[in-house]
Amino acid sequence: MSRYLALLRFCRRSGLSCICKYFLVFTFLLCAFIYFLLKIKLSIDYHYAQVLYQTQRSKICQKKINSTQEKPKLILFWTKIFTNSIDANYINSHLFASPGRCDINRCKVTNNRQELCASDAVVFHARGGIKMNDMPQERSLHQRYVLLTKEPPYKTTAIVGHLNYFFNWTATYRTDSDIAYRYFRWRRKDKIVTGASPQSYLNNRQVRAAAMISNCYSQNNREHYIKRLSSVIPVTRIGHCSWNKCHKSYYECLNELADAHPFFLAFENSLCRDYVTEKYANVIKSRRMIPIVFSKDFDLYIPNSFIDANQFSSPENLGRFLIELVKNSTLYDSYFKWANEYELVVPDENDYLCELCKKLNDPNEPNKVYDSMKKWLYDDATCQRWISKLNRTINVSVDETMDYEDSLF
Repeated sequence: MSRYLALLRFCRRSGLSCICKYFLVFTFLLCAFIYFLLKIKLSIDYHYAQVLYQTQRSKICQKKINSTQEKPKLILFWTKIFTNSIDANYINSHLFASPGRCDINRCKVTNNRQELCASDAVVFHARGGIKMNDMPQERSLHQRYVLLTKEPPYKTTAIVGHLNYFFNWTATYRTDSDIAYRYFRWRRKDKIVTGASPQSYLNNRQVRAAAMISNCYSQNNREHYIKRLSSVIPVTRIGHCSWNKCHKSYYECLNELADAHPFFLAFENSLCRDYVTEKYANVIKSRRMIPIVFSKDFDLYIPNSFIDANQFSSPENLGRFLIELVKNSTLYDSYFKWANEYELVVPDENDYLCELCKKLNDPNEPNKVYDSMKKWLYDDATCQRWISKLNRTINVSVDETMDYEDSLF
């Protein structure tokens, strides 16, 4: 800018101010236009680089995989799971080699990158260290690239949102994932219990709610909701966000809380579509407290097993409802009748590999590629945040949700 002003002063002294002024304005606009074109070109280049990455690299691997086509499908974990490498020997012996564990077990896993070209699937964990300078340098047309995560979008490495035309399948907590990778599911019992003697669950406990929280500053502001609720009923907080500590196992701590607390705040750290974790499942397994959830995904919960905080106009109104509920033991006990008809199923941590193996062995499985991971992973997640002043939730923008602290490179 200083050079621009100096040149303008020179033009005025020379009597050419008008000509120079137009020349400088023209030059400035031309430079801005060129810069704009370069930005577009870089964006387009980045987009098509991913397409070329798939097509050009595939030719390199094609010659190497012909002899492996009749062998078990090979699943390569390119990244770690968080900070840990998979135990390939354990998975191969206890999952694929164990009768009855998988419907289709013609697979094996590896974390040996030397087997890249022989691999039928390459798995990338969203928090396992995905880096642009550490991507596979070869790719074959038959391979499926799989995104693996149980975490909400804001805990997903931001680079994933830029990998368009890269992933073929997703294995996440979302119900629209290609492969189910969830904390739990529920199903109807084969034999429904009828005519059972009524069981008392309240056991003279007074109104009180418990919460076990390690993330003190959640994306959905659950701590603000709990603070207001605690002005109406006693709330016991256990974990990193409280002076109260429990140095026993999670289930031992949960059972100790259940001795005096008829309610448990099973609020997730993120209020995103389909994101329901073991917080709810663990309370259901104990069958001693009613879980209070903060979600709109009712289909993911066992019917009539929970109290939805969203159904109340404010935390205070929820608290008043809980006060009345403990006065009616019959109504309180009704939240446990689900056990006569439904059961909770908590899969083994590696069970999703059975579904992945089945898809790899299905010759009719259609080709697929995610053209916009940002849209699928972030936009379609529809994350929300509770606003205390409004007494309701609002949508969180994609930019807020994406974790920009992670480096692209």
